[in-house]
Amino acid sequence: MKKVLVDIYLQFNLGDDLFLDILAKKYPETEFTINYLGKNYDKFIKQYPNIKRRQYNLFKKIGQRLKLINYINNYNKLADEYDALIFIGGSIFREEEYHDTLYKERIQMVHEFKQKQKSVFVIGSNFGPYITEKFLNDYIAFFKLCDDVCFRDTFSYNLFKGFPNVRYAPDIVFQMDLSSFLIKVSKKRVGFSIIDVRHKHGLSNYYNEYIKSTVKSIEMFMEEGYECTLMSFCEHEGDLKVIKTIKSNISSELRKNISVYSYEGNIEEALKLISTFNIFIAARFHANILGLLSKTGLVPIIYSQKTENMLRDINFDNILVSMDELHLQYDENTIKKVINNTNDLNIISKESERHFEKLGTFVKSKIAT
Repeated sequence: MKKVLVDIYLQFNLGDDLFLDILAKKYPETEFTINYLGKNYDKFIKQYPNIKRRQYNLFKKIGQRLKLINYINNYNKLADEYDALIFIGGSIFREEEYHDTLYKERIQMVHEFKQKQKSVFVIGSNFGPYITEKFLNDYIAFFKLCDDVCFRDTFSYNLFKGFPNVRYAPDIVFQMDLSSFLIKVSKKRVGFSIIDVRHKHGLSNYYNEYIKSTVKSIEMFMEEGYECTLMSFCEHEGDLKVIKTIKSNISSELRKNISVYSYEGNIEEALKLISTFNIFIAARFHANILGLLSKTGLVPIIYSQKTENMLRDINFDNILVSMDELHLQYDENTIKKVINNTNDLNIISKESERHFEKLGTFVKSKIAT
């Protein structure tokens, strides 16, 4: 059995948890260990017999605090223990203030694996946003070291397409078969995937308008007889706090008829709920993809270029609500178009599987001794 170390963002974000879910189920005979030390994901990973996390017991904690050992960043030892390293995630290569620290850790990790002739994969990501040439050049050096880099949008691919190890495939989640989760109800339902725009770089000034326009949209739908559900895809990133603010701006009479759902690790529950919507006002990146897979009328709220890039790549850009056009989410003409705003995803779903093309070859190969 191959043993693979997985570097992934884990904050009970539905999109990232779907990545881990897909990876584990695609390769049940491979043992994946997540590069994560906290215990709060133990219940989640327990449902997957081939997923573990790095252990960080009391002895290791004491040694780390006393600086007797460097267990957390002992990448040399990790490279000895595992057959390959995977970086899997969406916006994991964006320029932040902590870039130098994060990059130093990542490049060190990759160097250790490559020195021991171990494979390194980057799967499912986009690149950016970025500002400086230094950031771009750092990751040019990083990606050159990797055995395979598969981006989820053509914008990112085009930045690095000169390298033979760089590829493109539609987002990993597109390959999911949601037929077993589909539940259609007789009542009219609209779902809202809510984000905290203050958590997104450069979007804080849109916060008040986002709240106001979402409130107006909810009120409009409820007047039309729709049941409304406000969804938090990631409480850690402020979704639930914004939902509470939105509800506080709605009359008490309407408020009692609004349901709230906060994702806490139950993927099946979240997917089934999304399938019940006739219309999905989708701000979260993967809310858009899940809405499309559920054949739900979709209103994409574009808070980031990555969402627009993804939708344009699959030729689904007839309705895009930018931060400067938030009023469109309560515009009657826009909503009329939304009812049938779906897409045939058969080809895209098949192409999405290419993310795992090289990893699949590795998993099936024999390890050199």
